[in-house]
Amino acid sequence: MLKAISRTDPIFKSDLMARDAIAFNVMLGIVNDTARYPNPRIFSNGKDCVMVNTSPDRQVIVWTADTFSDYEGLFDFLQKEFANNAPLAIISKTAFYDFLKSKGRAEPAQLQGVYKCDKLNDIAYVGKPDEAREDEAERIAELLRLFHKETGEAVSATNYPFTVWRDTNDTIVAIARNNLQAENHGRIGIVITAPEHRGKSYAKMLVHYMTGQIFAAGKRPLMFTDLSYEPSNRCYKAVGYELLDTIANYVIK
Repeated sequence: MLKAISRTDPIFKSDLMARDAIAFNVMLGIVNDTARYPNPRIFSNGKDCVMVNTSPDRQVIVWTADTFSDYEGLFDFLQKEFANNAPLAIISKTAFYDFLKSKGRAEPAQLQGVYKCDKLNDIAYVGKPDEAREDEAERIAELLRLFHKETGEAVSATNYPFTVWRDTNDTIVAIARNNLQAENHGRIGIVITAPEHRGKSYAKMLVHYMTGQIFAAGKRPLMFTDLSYEPSNRCYKAVGYELLDTIANYVIK
């Protein structure tokens, strides 16, 4: 039986949750960030299932351990408790998505790769990392609009700081940002290269640099990628990232 719990519930310190702490670091980031997320809705069965939602227009993040099996009950609870979420968008392990798909209850999913990096590969830099200047705000906005057009993901320039890569002409050719700084992890996201500068490894250089910064801060680097887009996955592997897990993003019918 799922019930409401607080963000200090012991399940967040359990061994089962610890095994998936990297793949579900976004959930744990929400739970731990009382300033940005003062009133998240959190439910659990007290053992091997937790779901977190910050608002009706945001996805419900559903964590289930490998020991969990009551997917039918989980589906019923989601439909009842989050009836006002339209559409009912979910982030979960592929096991729950596969169950829903087999019952005809889920739209096709976007599969995200969860990547970790234990050691950076050596790569050569052409150009340099930097922070954007005030007079370059439109350049950042232009690349964010392109990112939204290509991925469908809504982004804001104000949530987290961006790092940019400049070519030898001082032009911003790629951008990325640290989406979430959890206690032990640093996550890089919103990586995009201007179309006219693609194929020159600028994104690889930028991710390499930012990953080094995360290591320098004593944290473990993470990335979430669209597994269907091979160029970005190839890029991150070249930096030194390894695929750890697969997460499904989808809408319940």
